[in-house]
Amino acid sequence: MWERLKKLSQLGHSALCLVSSYEELKDVYPNWSDYVGCILNNVEIVSLTSQQWMGVKRERNPIRNSVAIINKALERFQPDIIQIEEPDRLWTTMFTLPGLSYAKRSNIPCIASYRTNFIDYIPDYAPGWSVNISKLTVLLLTRWIYNQYSRTLVGSKFMAQRLQSWGISNVDYAQVIGSQLLPNPEKLRQPNFFQDVYGLQDVDCTVKILFLGRLSPDKNWEFNCKYLPILKRQRNIQKFTIMVAGKGELEDDLLKGSFAQELSPVMLGEVPCDRVLQLLANVDLHVTSSVKETFGRTVQESLSVGTPVLAPDCPWTRNLVTPNFDGVLYEAQNGKDFIQKLTELINQPDTRALLRTNAILSSQHQSIESDPASEWIKYLHNQLQTRKYC
Repeated sequence: MWERLKKLSQLGHSALCLVSSYEELKDVYPNWSDYVGCILNNVEIVSLTSQQWMGVKRERNPIRNSVAIINKALERFQPDIIQIEEPDRLWTTMFTLPGLSYAKRSNIPCIASYRTNFIDYIPDYAPGWSVNISKLTVLLLTRWIYNQYSRTLVGSKFMAQRLQSWGISNVDYAQVIGSQLLPNPEKLRQPNFFQDVYGLQDVDCTVKILFLGRLSPDKNWEFNCKYLPILKRQRNIQKFTIMVAGKGELEDDLLKGSFAQELSPVMLGEVPCDRVLQLLANVDLHVTSSVKETFGRTVQESLSVGTPVLAPDCPWTRNLVTPNFDGVLYEAQNGKDFIQKLTELINQPDTRALLRTNAILSSQHQSIESDPASEWIKYLHNQLQTRKYC
């Protein structure tokens, strides 16, 4: 979103961004107020009264008390087009969709953006006996909500097909999600990065394996904890360091469990967005076991700076990774295949170097004009031109 707002400002557009308040998490985000108000030319951020969502501290959702704030801000701003991120999620705490209501009253286009695969996350959070009925309920709610919008925008082709199979009839695909394009990603690499930046000794000389993202059940950490310790028992394996960057409800379990005791991972905590690309550029592998992503931005960010990816073979990874060209795919949920391919990548620096070179060359073939933020603005412009109203 930050890249989108910057691009809008650079092009002279005006934007109003309504977001959940993070004031109650100032112990985690002490500079939260820096991102409220007029933060860029013609860009205003309005903070909405919010609450913890789905029991996750860092997930905030606006509440019904925010509806009046939203309506007042929209009447003052008078937008030409509205985009709503995850309206299904918003509905769970507001039980209304004020942006959609305003668009209908004003006869302007209103775009829904489908970002998170909540239906597949249900088994990770709901009791087993309720999974099937919960999935059906969420599916019906998702279909009912998204079909009310002018269009439903998604950033991956396989998700566009899936939403259509669910009965959502207004789906558009566009390359609007991903990493910013870098003219020379190799400049982000630096010798002794972890010594200089994090004060970590004897890490830069090892094979650095990074897990990046929320520490939550939906990221398949149960699989990681079960199989990663096997790495220590692989014969003749080169010295490696497991690194974890992220926060979430599983953090304490990871720190206290056998995962930490057997592997001694480096826990980097939550990494600021503006430092993620540099971190990715200075590790040797980015590994994920998640099978439920809609797009997988961290994987695209990794490839954009040339860091090879090891990921499960599933729809979202096939949307991003070219097997044995810029990354390696293992059979999803197959621990033996996972450890075998991870061991091979650790022990084969020439293979990692080739994957890195291929990833950078592939990234450089893209033009600055086709970066995700620019593609998003083009999409909104086309919607205004064709005037697809609610």
